[in-house]
Amino acid sequence: MDQKTKCIWKNGENNENTWMCFVKKFTVTDSFAKAITHIAVDSKYWLYINGKLAIFEGGIKRGPDKHSTYYDEIDIARFLKTGENTIAILVCYYGKHGFSHLDSGRGGLLFESHIGGNVISSDESWKVKKHPAYVEADEKDEKSNFRLSESNLYFDASKDITDWYKEDYDVSKWDNADVIEDVLEYWGSLHKRITPQIKDLGYKNYLNSDIYKGYVTSRKETIKVQLPYNAQITPILKVTAPKGKRISIKADNYVDSLYDTKSVMSVYYTKDGYQEYESLGWMNGEYIYYEFDEGITINELGYHETGYDTEFVGSFTSDDPFLDKLWDKSLRTLYITMRDNFMDCPDRERAQWWGDVNIEMQEMLYALDEKALLLYKKGVDMMARWTKESGYMLTVVPSGKDQFELPMQNLAGILGFWYYYTYTGDASLLPQAYEASSHYLKLFDMEDGLVAHRKGSWDWPDWGDNADIAPMENAWYYMALESCINMASYLDKKDEIDFFLQRKEMIKNSFDKAFWKGSYYYKKTDNNCPDDRANALAVISGLASSDKYKDITKILEHTMNSSPYMEKYVLDALCEMGQIDKAIVRIKDRYKEMVNFNYSTLWEYWNQDGTLNHAWSGGPLITMSKYIAGIRPIETGYKKFEVRPYLADLSHVKCTVPSAKGPINVAIKRDEDRYHMELTIPEGSLAYIYLPFSNPETLNKICYKYDVTEDNCAFLQLESGHYII
Repeated sequence: MDQKTKCIWKNGENNENTWMCFVKKFTVTDSFAKAITHIAVDSKYWLYINGKLAIFEGGIKRGPDKHSTYYDEIDIARFLKTGENTIAILVCYYGKHGFSHLDSGRGGLLFESHIGGNVISSDESWKVKKHPAYVEADEKDEKSNFRLSESNLYFDASKDITDWYKEDYDVSKWDNADVIEDVLEYWGSLHKRITPQIKDLGYKNYLNSDIYKGYVTSRKETIKVQLPYNAQITPILKVTAPKGKRISIKADNYVDSLYDTKSVMSVYYTKDGYQEYESLGWMNGEYIYYEFDEGITINELGYHETGYDTEFVGSFTSDDPFLDKLWDKSLRTLYITMRDNFMDCPDRERAQWWGDVNIEMQEMLYALDEKALLLYKKGVDMMARWTKESGYMLTVVPSGKDQFELPMQNLAGILGFWYYYTYTGDASLLPQAYEASSHYLKLFDMEDGLVAHRKGSWDWPDWGDNADIAPMENAWYYMALESCINMASYLDKKDEIDFFLQRKEMIKNSFDKAFWKGSYYYKKTDNNCPDDRANALAVISGLASSDKYKDITKILEHTMNSSPYMEKYVLDALCEMGQIDKAIVRIKDRYKEMVNFNYSTLWEYWNQDGTLNHAWSGGPLITMSKYIAGIRPIETGYKKFEVRPYLADLSHVKCTVPSAKGPINVAIKRDEDRYHMELTIPEGSLAYIYLPFSNPETLNKICYKYDVTEDNCAFLQLESGHYII
């Protein structure tokens, strides 16, 4: 985008939650095949061209770094015509910071479109009007909590400028736009967004909408309508009412039960007669509550579903309904926590906590298409840019509110950088990821061969009690060092590797001496007992040798300290020790209440305190696809991968994994004394197959060359193709 493009707004209108209407009429005479258009705003926009909605909720929250703003690049050619055209843009300026948004202090619109030989750009010829129907909040209502940059919306239909975005609407009496000369002082440099536009899933009726058609409220009352699953929606109403009646709209996730904080809500004040309204501030939930004044006739209640533009391409099914339901709930929880950025939750915070992101990234690699990868890459880019500015790695960016450093979440994120590359083969993020990681790891001090405790903003190894911080921190740091070494080696920074190798060796030589107590790892806990998280991290880091696995397994079977966040790593450790059956037992014990609860997403905690849709709880999705179905890369980007299923008590498993080479499809079935496998290997991949057997005679049925492993598996190497074994 041309940095010289003029930014327009209406002077003096920079209050919180300001909505501004812009209109530009112009004539197209030249032929054109494309109309590449750049749009930047603080904070969101809705684009109409010739009366048709072209972009729903364009723009993404500010904060590539502390001094930059994103812009969109779109092609609007299909909406244009030869002759006179009308572009109308509704811009919402949040006007406040949040945990996922850095407010610039200045609303504005930058627009530039190349149409044939013409350029249409934002300047003083555009017409502008502050939307009068977006009115001040009712002082009796609570505001959205301080973590959210989004405000509650109050819309007075009697002040609406209906159809202002259509071609025949007369805007001649509107003001000309004001040019904001110093916008770059507020907005900084402009960066093209890499994530797709929001996915529009269209208008839908609630599951129980029909029963309220024609209903007339006789008193102030609340109507509860149901969605098919936890979704990101903008609620819609069609009613007949006298002027001045109030309708408030909230989702079931409006109140956080643990912190008693409020999410976003919407309030609509009626005009006289029939009217329709869509509240453009998205909310989420499985139930929506409309509170009506008396005397309102409900014609229809519905919603507009939107979300991050990705497809559900991975899958897992088995003969165990519990596991299947948990996999699906994990996926739904993952999806509800994606939009402008990966989120911890879509109601209380909408914030990109890096510990959550690391788990979300690993889930998406087993469940979503390649467009989901862009959201992670955007997050890494932010992380690296903010690290450079702050001098250390921040755990939540882009935040205009508090700046947090939670070292163990950051170390998990560093581990994730190389994990992502291993699965995708995408090295484009490695240079900036390495720079941020290497700088951060050098900030840690060493004492007696171990990493010294770095408190950060506060001590946070995990939610819950009895965390054994010292071994956990050293294991995380050890794994982050390994990731940094791998990145340095790939980037040919051999002169920098020795520092990390030396630290890694120091921890390796000191870890057991400091923490191994004969049958478990331990330093200090509140209850003076070993911690499942510390012992699990010792395993997955490689610091625990295999001769300790039997003892550590006992700890992980019976100790239940971890929150849903760290549970993923406990399950990883059990699986890496070959105890997948025990991981399944633990899953069924710990997730029983969440799975049986009639809700499509997973909770923040083991009870229903906190949010009911929290990203970090979906670790079992990875366990099922990676270890039970047994599909995981053994060479970067799935050039080579293994299929090593473990069915435990299951009789069949079917799994699809969206690998970097293409979809991998595996169906394995066990009956009596033999296993049957159907397998699709994508082009360019080599698969290492481990097929269990109990009766050696069944090996005679294998039509391909194989070897026999010590643990009674037929081992096959197969190239791309479809196989029945």
